[in-house]
Amino acid sequence: MNIHSLFHVNLNCVDFERSLAFYQALGFTVEIPFPEAGHRAVGEGLGVGEHWVKGALLRLGDDPNAARLDLLEWIRPRNSEPSPLKLTDPGIVRIALSSSDFEADVARLRELGVTFVADVVYRKTPDGERPWFVCFQDPDGNVLELVNRPRS
Repeated sequence: MNIHSLFHVNLNCVDFERSLAFYQALGFTVEIPFPEAGHRAVGEGLGVGEHWVKGALLRLGDDPNAARLDLLEWIRPRNSEPSPLKLTDPGIVRIALSSSDFEADVARLRELGVTFVADVVYRKTPDGERPWFVCFQDPDGNVLELVNRPRS
């Protein structure tokens, strides 16, 4: 195998504009916008057939090799009732993001009014307790995890 990186994770949403604003507030930028349309080859390749979708490929940071988020709102076929998986279900149930200023980012998330799954989790280190991670929800209830990872 010659797989060398994660290119993107797809995340479907109910309201693209609302979700785009949320992810932009987290620091994502639009790399490639997807105007509202259908595409025969995409429908065949994804196994969804005839469809109508809008969205964008988002990137976090300036690294050209950064993983991307493929944010899509399906117009047709449409499912407006999101049913997020429980964190213990099989499948992709959360996306973890690294933070170099964890406390500032948690404060910003609070300002944005996000719903937290639980309080910040701390871990013991040789220098004492420090924040480790916290999980929160996007506008559709998908769980994101913020991990305290200072840059080296």
